[in-house]
Order: sequence, then C-alpha cells, then structure tokens
Amino acid sequence: MAGAQKGLTDGRPGDIREEFDLPGYRLLVSSLFSSPGSIIPGGIAGILTPYLCWLSTGMSEFMTLTILVSVVVALRMMTVITYRRRDHSEDSYAETRRWDREYFLGATVFSAVLGYSCYIALTQTDDPAAHITSVSSTIALASGYVARNAGRPKFVAVQLLTFCIPMAFGLIQAHNVYYQYIGYFAFLYVLANIAITNSLHRNLLALSEATKQSKALASALHSQNLTLDAALNTMIQGLAMYDANLKLAVCNAPHRSLYGIPDTLALPGTPLTAIARFLIERQVISADQVRETRKVLGEVQQSQQPASRELQTRGGRLLVVTIAPAAEGGVLMLTEDATERKATEARIEQMARFDELTGLANRFEFNTRLAEAFDRLDRTGEPFALLYIDLDGFKQVNDSLGHDIGDKVLIETASRLRAAIRGGDLLARFGGDEFVLILPSASHSVVTTIAQRMIDAMSRAFQLETKTVYVTASVGIAMAPHDAATPADLLRHADTALYKAKAAGRNTLTFFNPAMAEEALDRHEIEVDLRIACEEKALELYYQPIIDLKTQEVVTREALMRWRHPTRGMIPPGVFIPIAEQSGLIAAMGDWAIKQACKDAASWPSDVGVSVNISPLQFREPRRIVETVKEALIASSLGSHRLTLEVTESLLIEDNKATLAVIHDLRALGVKFALDDFGTGYSSLGYLSTYPFAQVKIDQSFSRDVHANEASKAIIEAVCQLARRLSMNVVVEGIETESQRIAVQLLGAHRAQGYLFGRPEPLSNFSPDKGRHVA
Repeated sequence: MAGAQKGLTDGRPGDIREEFDLPGYRLLVSSLFSSPGSIIPGGIAGILTPYLCWLSTGMSEFMTLTILVSVVVALRMMTVITYRRRDHSEDSYAETRRWDREYFLGATVFSAVLGYSCYIALTQTDDPAAHITSVSSTIALASGYVARNAGRPKFVAVQLLTFCIPMAFGLIQAHNVYYQYIGYFAFLYVLANIAITNSLHRNLLALSEATKQSKALASALHSQNLTLDAALNTMIQGLAMYDANLKLAVCNAPHRSLYGIPDTLALPGTPLTAIARFLIERQVISADQVRETRKVLGEVQQSQQPASRELQTRGGRLLVVTIAPAAEGGVLMLTEDATERKATEARIEQMARFDELTGLANRFEFNTRLAEAFDRLDRTGEPFALLYIDLDGFKQVNDSLGHDIGDKVLIETASRLRAAIRGGDLLARFGGDEFVLILPSASHSVVTTIAQRMIDAMSRAFQLETKTVYVTASVGIAMAPHDAATPADLLRHADTALYKAKAAGRNTLTFFNPAMAEEALDRHEIEVDLRIACEEKALELYYQPIIDLKTQEVVTREALMRWRHPTRGMIPPGVFIPIAEQSGLIAAMGDWAIKQACKDAASWPSDVGVSVNISPLQFREPRRIVETVKEALIASSLGSHRLTLEVTESLLIEDNKATLAVIHDLRALGVKFALDDFGTGYSSLGYLSTYPFAQVKIDQSFSRDVHANEASKAIIEAVCQLARRLSMNVVVEGIETESQRIAVQLLGAHRAQGYLFGRPEPLSNFSPDKGRHVA
C-alpha cells in the first residue's frame, strides 16, 4: 500500500510499474467503490443543496446546477455499479488506473460544481437560507471526504480545495464583515483537514505495514518449520547427531546414503555399536577405520574439541568426517564425499605445476626446481647446467599455418626434447616456443652432447597432417656455479648465450662467457638510451642521392636513420636498428621516419622522390603501416608517386599473403616499392615477378669487384635484363669510382647510388638548388 500510494502521489506511471505493488493498488482502488451507501447520501445531499437554494432564491442558475449535479451523481453511481459487477482480481495496471481516474474525475467534478454553487449563493444572493444551506452542505461533504478517503491524501486535498476554496472566496467577497472572517477561517479549515488526512494516512500505512509484517512473520515461522525439516535431507554433507550415550538422535538422508545405512538403523535411539557392526559386515569401511572413528568420537566428548579424519570406502570413495561436540555431551558427525574435490585439487595442482599443452614442467615448477638445484649445490657442491632452448622459425609457422599447427609443433618438440635428455633431467616449457633444461651433475662435454642431440632431433622435418614444417632449435648454455651464483643470474646468462646462438646463425649451441655479459649490458644501455632518444625526438634522417645514369640528375634521395648519442657519438644503424627491432621500438621509429621523410621531401623539386626503408616487423601491423603512410602523405601534401618504400628479401620469406596484401593496399595509394639489397639473401628472381616492385636495388657487394668478378657482372646483367622486361628500374648500390659507374651502366643499370654521387647528409646540408643535380 505504501508503494501504491507513493506511485499515485508521484504521478509517474513509469516509476509505478517499476516499484509499486499492483495488488495493493487494486485493493486501494477497490476501497473507493466499496461503500456505495456513503456515496448515495452524499450525492442526494449534493443535489438538494442547489435545489434548496433555488427554492429559496428562485435563481435559475441554481436549477441549472441542480440538473448538472444530478447528472454527475447519476454517472458516478453507474460507474460504481459497473465496477462492483466485475471481478477485478486480475486487472492490469492500465485497467486499475482507468477505474481510479474515473472515480477521481467524478468526485472532482461533483465537488467543483457544489463549490461553485456555494460561491454563487454567497456572492450573488443575500438570502440567509441559501447561505446556510450552501456553507453547511459544503463543510459536511468536505468532512465526509476526509473520513472516507484518508487513504488518498492527494485525492482528499483536491476535493477540499474544489469544495472549500470557492466557499472561502465567496465568504470573503460577501457584504457581511463576519462572513469575511469566516472565509479566512475556511483556509485554516482546509489546512487543518489536510493535516488530519495526512495523519490518518500515516496511521493507515503503519497499520497496513504492521499487518503485512505480522503476516510475513507468521508465514516465515511456518516456512521455517517446514524448511528446517527438509534442510537436513537436502544438505550435501551427511549429518548424524549422537547423544551422550552415543545413541543416534538425528540422521539425514545423505548420511544414510553415504554409508548405505538402512532405515531401520537410522531411527532415533539406535546405538552406535549397531551401526558400526553393520558397516563392518557390509564391508563399507574396514574394522580398523570403525575403531579409529569410535576412538575419535570418545576423544571429542572428553576434550570438547572438534576433530577430522579421512575414510576410504571399499567402493573407492573418499569421505572426510568432521566430529564436533554437541549439547549435553553429545557429538555431531558431518561426512563429506570429497572424492571429486580431491580429484579436482589434484588436477589444479597438476595445472599449477605443469604445462597443459606439452605436459612439461611450467615456469613456476621450473623456478622451484632451479632453487632446489642451487640449494643442493650449496650442500653438496654438485654443479649443474642450465640450457635455454628457443625454436627458430616457429613464429612464422604459427602465424602462417595457424595456432593448431603451432600447438602440434610444440607437442612434438616436447616429445623430441624429452627423448634427447636423461631420466633425471628437468625439461620445462617457459612459455611460447621457449624451453629450459636443468642438467644435474653434467660436465661440459656431457652438456654439449645433450644439447647437440636436441638440435639434431629438431632438425628433422615435422610431418603434421598435410603439412611439412621445418623448425630448428638454438641453445644457450650457462653452468653453475661457474657462470652464476643465483637462479636469476644463471637464467639471464643462459638467455644471453641463446641470443648469441641466434646471432651466430641459429640451429646451434653457445656457452656463456663473461664477455657476453658485458656485451649484453652494453646492448641494454643502448636500448635504454634509444628509448629516451625516441621520446625526446633525438633521431635524425640523412639523405643519400640516387642518380639517373643517363642524365646524371638526382631522381630520388634515400632516407637513412642516424642517431647521435650524447656520449658515444654517432652510433651506426647496424647497431641500433637490430636493437630497435628486438625491443619493439622499430614500429614507432618507422612511423616517424615515414612522416619526417615525406615532410622533408615536400620542399624538394617535384621530380625528386624520397625512399624510406621499412623493417619486416612493421608489416606485422598491416593496418598501422597503411594508416601511417596515408597520414604522412596528407600531412606533407607530398604526391604519393614520389614516395618509395624499400623492403628486403627477408620480409618476402615470412608471410607472402599478408605482405602482398599490404603492398597492394599501399600501391593503390600510388606508393612505389623497391626490393633492397638484392643478392644478399635467398636472391630468388621469382620475387621480381610475384611482387609489384617498381625498382630493384643490387647490393654493393656486386659492384665492389664488378671489373674483376665475372659472376658479379653476370648477375648484374641478368637482373637488368629481367627488370627491363618487367618495367622495373635497377639501382646498383656502392658506386665509389667512375670506372664502376661506367661498368654498371654498360651492363644495363638505370640508376646508381654511392659515395661517387654523394654521402648521406642531413637536410640542412643541401639546398633546394642541389635537389636535382649531383654535387
């Protein structure tokens, strides 16, 4: 009812539907129509009021009002009769609301007509009978509303206002000064009645709420009595309570089920000895377990401290029994079937210590065993080796063939590595395609033998479904205590040795030596400083011209990244670019290089282009590189045909489909592509026909001895002929002498680059006038 009244008072139907009690609202509306006996006399009194005024004054307005009141009363009675003839127990909110409004509207019109009648009688007549009739009838009807509709304060307030405000203004406007005083008192009468209504309303709500709480409490007590009885039998655990003499007092259904106790032995008063005899005879649990349980029951009775035991049934179930003291010397016995829980705990323990995919020890288990190896080293002086194994080429397999194939490679790898080691060695998967191995009591020669066995095992092809995959392994090795005295240092040094093995060509093993640590520290310092340089925008672009061999004019300038270290001076790109690639900085550096090169080239002559080297790692974020090029061209207003992106053969080996898609997207913008350092890698001529290159750059190793080496001449000439047929330009790098220039031009090269035409220099060192001609 409180919710219903709140909804009605607020007047927000949306809120009512959310928070108000519809049955309570139905009951409230029903109360309005519940007493037609009070509505009929009030209606008759309302009709008689203007009628008597008409009889006394003869004014036609009162007869009109009499007819109007009669019509309103008739309609209200029809509404009441219609409502009471129907069943409203299932009315919707909208239906209930309609009845509520009809009643409210009828009552409001009724009171407004009578209020107006009273106003007319007081202001337009001097007839005392009309005055007395109108005022007394208004006050009587208003008081009746307060008594009958106290449950609806807003309702009563509206009726009081429509009844009494016209009466009050009528009294105030009358020619009698005493009437005016009474008119002012009428406002107090309205306020007092509204206050009384609110007070009655609060009392009604309190009474309603108390009634609800009383019913709810009675229902809860009844429900509790039913629930407590059912709770024992719906518990997951078995429950049995014994009195001080160890006779059964309470036994629930799960307890009977867990132990297979028949109903005849589950009755109150059954001795524990009878139940124990049954369990032994039916071989539910052993006699020793029964005696142990009986002993614990006695101990709990004496010590009044709970105890717990595990029982293994003959059926293979594991029961955890908790025995606690109960009132008056009794004991409570709770039994949990922990079979599944224990199995789950075992599985969780397995998952916490071992890799789910390969079954090898995981990083957590490895760290634990590594710490134990150092403890053993401290106690016995027993040395051991740590091997860090990383798969070569696994990422390409995983990215190109999918994670399912990648997972199968890892599973087969674990199997091959396990077969290559000894029984007491610990092999773990560190994550991804990284594995680690602890070799206890191993000499340098034994470690070398095992490491080489693993490398040999991984060199065999992987036959997976319809795919043949080749993945090799690189191994870094650190020895304890020779190379490190702590787990962290030993692992770091093995990782350093692995890095050197990767740099040495992969598919090999490398032992750690102190010089590696210094080199790794130096590399780390360079990486830290490189990050700072990127943040502070301390990198620079130098430009080296590429000239047309026929016209000797500059057609393109290649952007080359340079880094002037504050203390080390100029650091060669061959040092900091690999560090940028391995540390993940290359993407941001590459984005900057593209944008800066386009910005710089926009100030050059319109027929001079710019070329920018792109790392293969940048193509692993296809959307990023495409958006970067778009933004650079838009921001600089550089024509897209003036931008050339140089890529190396290593990019084309990794992922042909993805790479080709990015190249086509950028080609659609008008950007050109060049194959850089051709001849230093796999040197597949197929790349020239597969990829839409506009230019191929022959590595300087071929131009260096172009006069003396016939093979170099043949390669340059063959590439030039093929490029001519494919409408590509050929750039020969490393031209330092005039004789080299003449030689490569005679072999068919279109363009050249080298110190003969200009060294790399910053933008500030050459002016727009030098943009076209070689210095």
